[in-house]
Amino acid sequence: MKANTIMLSLFCVLLLGCDTDGLTSMPKIEVEIINHSTRELEYAVARFGKYDCKWGRVGKTFSASYMFYPHPITSDAELHWDEPNGLRMEKIDLRKIYPPGKSGRLTFTVYDDRVEVTFREQP
Repeated sequence: MKANTIMLSLFCVLLLGCDTDGLTSMPKIEVEIINHSTRELEYAVARFGKYDCKWGRVGKTFSASYMFYPHPITSDAELHWDEPNGLRMEKIDLRKIYPPGKSGRLTFTVYDDRVEVTFREQP
């Protein structure tokens, strides 16, 4: 047998023996903000650990999406935005909302008095 054939055969055997359970792929996450408040949201940002998802300005009754967010979604998030009367920030516990490793749409809905967060899983 030639050396190339031996190497190719060995490579194929190694591939057959590999278990793909240990390989993880990044879930496809869309992060969305919906403004149901009576104010414009300026510099809207969702922070997941050390990574930010930024939308900028989100007008009244408008929404904005960040398709294929490339960073991990952490169990805690912070939503920041500026309003005419100052900076607002909401801390959100995502442990009961977002199942780690799942693909789908994570939506932050901003009202005058609260922020609601939902997750819709997508295959």
